Amino acid sequence: MFGSISRAGSSASGPIGLVRTLVVLAFAVIQLVLVARILLDVGVIPPDLAVSDLIVSWSDALAAPVAGVATAVGGAFGAGQGIGDGLNATMVAALVGWSVVEGLVLGVIRKFAAV
Repeated sequence: MFGSISRAGSSASGPIGLVRTLVVLAFAVIQLVLVARILLDVGVIPPDLAVSDLIVSWSDALAAPVAGVATAVGGAFGAGQGIGDGLNATMVAALVGWSVVEGLVLGVIRKFAAV
């Protein structure tokens, strides 16, 4: 079928495949929240929606580890930090950071699958 492409030597099924799928799903949710916050800050998503408060609270929690770095970078480029102020450097840095963490975690899973 369309979604059943497997590579030789790949452990698409079994416990490692399940862990990989769960990790990808978890990071997809994290990235979805951060992209939704970026869209909210740029003005694509209206801030008066009921889900806006949920997006803001979750994205602030996810962006907390990189807030200091993003503030320095955002200040250098004049990026806004509030809702509707334009591109929020903190959310962009958090999206990049979580994507790097996802790659590292999937690399570790790949190493365990090779053992």
